[in-house]
Amino acid sequence: MKVLRIICIVLGAFLVLDTLIVSMLSNFNLGVILPAVLGVPLLLLGAFMHHMESGFPAVLKWILLVCYALGAVYLIVAGILMGTAAKRADKVNADALIVLGAAVHGDRVTWVLSNRLDTAAEYLDAHPDTICVVSGGQGDGETVTEASAMRKYLVERKGIYAGRILVEDRATSTLENFAFSKKIIDEQLGENASIAFVTTDFHVFRAGRVARKAGLDAIGLAAPDVWYIRINNFLRECVGITVYALRGDI
Repeated sequence: MKVLRIICIVLGAFLVLDTLIVSMLSNFNLGVILPAVLGVPLLLLGAFMHHMESGFPAVLKWILLVCYALGAVYLIVAGILMGTAAKRADKVNADALIVLGAAVHGDRVTWVLSNRLDTAAEYLDAHPDTICVVSGGQGDGETVTEASAMRKYLVERKGIYAGRILVEDRATSTLENFAFSKKIIDEQLGENASIAFVTTDFHVFRAGRVARKAGLDAIGLAAPDVWYIRINNFLRECVGITVYALRGDI
């Protein structure tokens, strides 16, 4: 039990520290607080485990340990699904490329979004006949739509010809990203156009499932995540997959 106590304390402290650090570097969201939500009980469990040898404390200890063990299994399975989906698009030759939006600061794209746009620009440079749909509406704290900021970045920073970039600026969810973008692509290229999409690596699995709900048979291209929030985004995505699955959205 001594080794288990040490593991609980170290892991719990790491998760709490992650939340404290990331909260100072990133916008506040579920992913920021999730490590602490998981870490605080784990830290307390490790600290007081030697007092939980009998009666209700012992029952509580084992309930917590079983829950964390099952949670670890789920995280492993979800991680495999995400990782596999992110590596499927080795050879994609699409008529249209949808770039899923992410938050912008004022009118500037964030690091997460710039990674998606850099991945999209690389693909568009290699496939000069592919058109691009940048998709994303305007959220809180944003002075412009995500789509307009994305188009500006691709044109001014990456040198993509503006005529290749179509703007979808109404979407407020992944489902709307795909549904509204598909309508634009259908109008431009017809209903049989082949489609790919770009999103952050951890999001490819869920986004691909949502795309099917929107009537798209689209392949996802994975953009790299920002290194210091990988844990936070991974945990938040696990929650997202669970919620979408329970609602029947994937």
